[in-house]
Order: sequence, then C-alpha cells, then structure tokens
Amino acid sequence: MSRRVAIVFDAEFGDRLLTLAMRTPVWIVESAANRSAVAEAMNRATEWPHISVTVFRPTDDLKNVLSQIGHPQRVDVIGLRLADDSRDAMRTAGFTKVVETNDGFRAT
Repeated sequence: MSRRVAIVFDAEFGDRLLTLAMRTPVWIVESAANRSAVAEAMNRATEWPHISVTVFRPTDDLKNVLSQIGHPQRVDVIGLRLADDSRDAMRTAGFTKVVETNDGFRAT
C-alpha cells in the first residue's frame, strides 16, 4: 500500500483527477462528471504505471472507504467537510492528526 492516498468525495472533481493521480493513488466517488476523467486516467496508466485510480459508490461513506484502502501514513480527503463523524472515522482508522485544508482535510 502506498504511504499516501487521496479520497475524493467531490462528484464534480473530473478534470483535476489526472493531476492528482500522477502524484498519489486516488479513490474517487463514481459520478457522471468523474466517469470520463477516470477513463482518461486508466488510459494514461498504460504509459504511466504508477497511476492508480479506484472508483467507489456514492453510497459509501468515509469509514467504509477507509476500511478498504489498507493503512497509508497519510490520507488527503477532498470534497468532504471535517465533522465529528469524519474525525471519528479517521481516529478509528488509526490516524492521530487531522487538519482542515481548503478542499477537505488531511490525516496522518
């Protein structure tokens, strides 16, 4: 498992996916806007094998996604506000430091 992973809950993330996927494995919510970006990233993965994109259902919550990704050292969550349930999910997953960012939060 990668030391870092991004989880994207933003259903309109689309065009920003490839830039993020070039830097870190990405878990992204399935949506019409994200679908073509995921296809493009998968296509690019043939040339850039480090690209890793996994799609999850819109009904999956943070706790469910975290249970599937293993144990990275850092998680960047995009498109989800830091609330009590988010903090609890991160704490349950073993993260001790959670800080807000412009587009979500980061846990280490």
